Amino acid sequence: MLNREDMNKYNTTARPVSAGRAEGELSQTAGATALTMGGMVWKAIKTVLFILCLTGLLVFLSVASFILSFRDIEPPNLSAMSLNFSSFIYLDNPDGTSTEYLTLHANEDRVWVPLNEIPQAMIDAQIAIEDKRFMEHNGVDWRSTGGAVVSLLTNTPGRGGSTLTQQLIKNLTDQNQVSVLRKVREIFTALNMEKKYSKDEILLAYLNVVNYGNQCQGVQAAANSYFGKDIIDCSIAECALIAGITQNPWQYNPFIFPEDAKAKGELVLQEMEKQEKITSAEYRDALAEMQAMTFGSDEEDEEDEEEVEPVQDQEKWNWYIETLVEDVISDIQESQNVSYDMAEYMLYNSGLEIHCAMDLKMQTDIEKIFLGSENMPEDKNIDASFFMMDYSGKVMAVVGSRFPKTTVRGWNNAVDGARQTGSSIKPISVYSVGLMAEEIYYGSVLKDVPIPEYSTGGDSWPANFSLNYEGTMNVDKAIEVSQNAPAAWLAQAVTPEACYDWLTQKLHFEHLTEEDSHSPAAMALGGLNYGATTKEMAAAFQIFGNGGVYHKPYTYNYVRNHDNDIILDNRGDPGEQVMSPEDATVMNKLLHKPTEGYNGTAAPQMSELNVDVFGKTGTTDSMYDYWFVGGTPFCVAAIWNGYSIPAYLEDSTIHKITWRTVMEYMINNYDWSGSSYTLSDNVTQTAFCRSSGLLAGTKCYDFD
Repeated sequence: MLNREDMNKYNTTARPVSAGRAEGELSQTAGATALTMGGMVWKAIKTVLFILCLTGLLVFLSVASFILSFRDIEPPNLSAMSLNFSSFIYLDNPDGTSTEYLTLHANEDRVWVPLNEIPQAMIDAQIAIEDKRFMEHNGVDWRSTGGAVVSLLTNTPGRGGSTLTQQLIKNLTDQNQVSVLRKVREIFTALNMEKKYSKDEILLAYLNVVNYGNQCQGVQAAANSYFGKDIIDCSIAECALIAGITQNPWQYNPFIFPEDAKAKGELVLQEMEKQEKITSAEYRDALAEMQAMTFGSDEEDEEDEEEVEPVQDQEKWNWYIETLVEDVISDIQESQNVSYDMAEYMLYNSGLEIHCAMDLKMQTDIEKIFLGSENMPEDKNIDASFFMMDYSGKVMAVVGSRFPKTTVRGWNNAVDGARQTGSSIKPISVYSVGLMAEEIYYGSVLKDVPIPEYSTGGDSWPANFSLNYEGTMNVDKAIEVSQNAPAAWLAQAVTPEACYDWLTQKLHFEHLTEEDSHSPAAMALGGLNYGATTKEMAAAFQIFGNGGVYHKPYTYNYVRNHDNDIILDNRGDPGEQVMSPEDATVMNKLLHKPTEGYNGTAAPQMSELNVDVFGKTGTTDSMYDYWFVGGTPFCVAAIWNGYSIPAYLEDSTIHKITWRTVMEYMINNYDWSGSSYTLSDNVTQTAFCRSSGLLAGTKCYDFD
């Protein structure tokens, strides 16, 4: 018999044994999991932080590298500004000699005074109000600059951090736009200016260049205007008043706001006493004098002053010289990093020796052609312009108007007048871009139908001059008859933006707008907001005669400064290869269609010339402007006809006849036997099938 203990041994309902871990073990496992997850998160954070730090470092290095790229920027030439020597234009002869042609007289309207003729009170007043640590810093007052940055970041009022050196640079360059980039350039320029010039040289330039209101450049002009005396004779009070004007030449003009000017002058006197540049007694005397000051009106002076150029030999100022002067000023601006006004001042007063590229006889005779009534429209109100150059960039002739010149440096249609180009833009825009993008070739088939998305309200766009659409048209014929629709379809294919970039970046058009860049009408048909100049058009077409090289048109060979150093030089400029010789050759051949083709828009006029001619006509929609731009083996030239205020033109042929007349003169008076186009030997002539645009095969029935 089993007892109770024995029975309990076999009891199957005993307490179950756990198959898992103990409670402590579970806590350890959860902690390990959390630790693992945390490690993964931290690792991810570290990776992100590392990437951010690396990116930040790369950005910092890039920004630092960009900023340091300005460290060697050349400051404006202060030495040339203090000169008062007339400049001379020379004509370079074929035998290598030069003949003096014209003197550009020094401009007496701006009198440069040496530092020893400027009173110490004027120097002290200017430094006190503008840059009290001028004698201590190296071009940049980092304390003031830091304060200006803090004021900017906290949006609190505070004065700017510019030193006298930096202000001088702004006045010389006219770079007053508010931007970090401009400030960086200005800082490095100031640092380099103080390495190159002494404090006295910088002060001298500042006091002779800065605007002191009422069209007064420099302290001598200010003293003459406001007090009727030389600056050397001005009192402490008068110097203080003049110095205060620089901070706001309009608000502190004594003739307009005398009380504001005196209040500012009093502040200058306070700073001078505070900085111990004058004694308390001098301060009290100057303050009393300042408060008693009265100013007359400048109206009488304005009536007596006439803004005229220094006396010049007007007969010698032909259209070529007009263009040359503007070219030299522009190139001085760029090379010397100065404003237009300062470059102009340097032209007249720096004793330059300018070697002109003009052929005087050629220029004179071509101007006479435009003055002759038989070569001009019967309507004497219709104006003209003409620009001719060779294929190396040398300008051969410029005509700024059909009317006789009566002024020096007046309006010049050839370089100042931007007008809509009409179809003359097609070869240099859509057809050139199409060739380079391999979107077309000589005989490609293009659509000659309206573009649906632009044809609205029952009007088909673009309208062809013939008012007919042929469905398709080959490139050569489209150029020959100046058909609009094929050019517009091509603009859609290559995009107006690509045409705009090509025209502005490679062919250097300067009057195109952002709106033009998105407009098929502008880029394909010449319906521009402003337009192009005769100079720009001639320069663009040169690439079709010289193998695709763009040369900046030049009117001078080189320029020497007063020290006999060459500072500008156009000789031997290789130009820029903007189009392949092959594409340029194809365009050259295509542009013979308007001048030689059976339906060529210029064929009736150009076929009579005893020389090879390529070119393109241009007419705006409203018949406001007429163009012909073309080339011969020895030159490329553009002509424009139109009213000064755009209006309908009756005569649609006279511009082509005038262009032909000029070329006849060139052929009859000069030997061009050695002249030729630069064409690629890789381009050969062969038949193509008009229906497909491909090379003609055995089954082609419409080859050409």
